Amino acid sequence: MIKPTIVIKIDNHLDNQILIEILAGIEEESVLAEVVTEKSFKPAHLLAQEAAEASQLEVGIGICKSQAVLTTHKLRGKALLHTNTDYRTLGQNAARYVKGNSFTQMIGGEL
Repeated sequence: MIKPTIVIKIDNHLDNQILIEILAGIEEESVLAEVVTEKSFKPAHLLAQEAAEASQLEVGIGICKSQAVLTTHKLRGKALLHTNTDYRTLGQNAARYVKGNSFTQMIGGEL
């Protein structure tokens, strides 16, 4: 049985600490995630859209360099949230979106 997950598409050269923080935020909200590594360069918003299209939950995160973008299939590539500093909170907010809960405030006024 395939479990519904938030799909995270990452750039091949990503700093693992960014991914660790996003996954920790998702896990704190008790939602599952799946990570897919992209072999060719794509910007974070495009990775996020592809991730949302691949997700049964229709929620995706794209990470390229230090930029992380959260989007949904319905937004068609527009960012729901983005950050280059507060990765754990972005992960939490992705999971909270899936559960229908209100967002947690992000650092830097990005929410």
